[in-house]
Amino acid sequence: MKVTRIAYSTRLNRSKYAALHEQARRLGQVRSEVWQRYGSISGVGSGLKDRPVRDRWLADDTHARFGVLANAWKETLRDAMTDIAANLAAAKVEVRRAAIRRGSDPAERMQMLNSLKADRWAGDPFLARQMRKHWKRGRNRTHDQIVVRADQHNTVVDRRGQLWRAVPGLERRRMVRIPLSTTVAPTGTLRLILRGGRVEVHYQIDASQMRSSQRPCGDRTIGVDKGYTEALTDSEGARHGRRLGELLSGESDRLKERNRRRAKLRSIANTAALRGNHAKAHRIRSHNLGTVKRDRQAIRHRAQVRTEIL
Repeated sequence: MKVTRIAYSTRLNRSKYAALHEQARRLGQVRSEVWQRYGSISGVGSGLKDRPVRDRWLADDTHARFGVLANAWKETLRDAMTDIAANLAAAKVEVRRAAIRRGSDPAERMQMLNSLKADRWAGDPFLARQMRKHWKRGRNRTHDQIVVRADQHNTVVDRRGQLWRAVPGLERRRMVRIPLSTTVAPTGTLRLILRGGRVEVHYQIDASQMRSSQRPCGDRTIGVDKGYTEALTDSEGARHGRRLGELLSGESDRLKERNRRRAKLRSIANTAALRGNHAKAHRIRSHNLGTVKRDRQAIRHRAQVRTEIL
């Protein structure tokens, strides 16, 4: 089993962050192009894969419009096609349930399920209607991520023991070195997420390599029950993660109050814009409706929950 680990940049200077931010912005255009062209029946819905799209873009010079290196847009294209496929798979779950409820004849039901699995649902009127109902055409909202292939990054450790991860920039043979607040070098394919002047390096490792997997265990079998007040309760009555309910309830109450205040401010800004007071609307949106602090608090809450349940 694979688990995702996150390493964070530390003391990253503004010029490097700006270079990575510009690269992520351009790769966001790649994602938008993929969703626009292939996020429908004629794209991934027809079984189209990323390799033919790559060849097509190379043949008609579509890739030249983005101004990024070849490996960067190819990995981004593959990642976006995977997202569209996941979106389609989620819709198929609902359509499969509808087909099972509708089909009284086992042979007819099996034929519909096979057509759905083989992406031949466009020829079946019922399946086509259900897919139009449940598969909403998506759009790209990701403009802050960079996917780096496993053979495109390397690690450097300076004399002070600081770990630096070098990733490709916008120019050939011009790497961007990111200082990380960890002593464990990320491996495999990396996903760089840029938030609030800091870079998050997401990577996957085997669960067997985790420290928690090395803990000694016995040979007895016990039952566990997942809950809200605590993370787990085993069959012997022992409770694990006792503060989980407190953390979740506190965060829920805080989000409810914060979103209520933000909705009121957003309404004031919209009213001011309608009345022609665009300066007031701009001030409210710039100083009161930002996302940097919100994202930082969400990251902190997730870390607290993760610490409690592990």
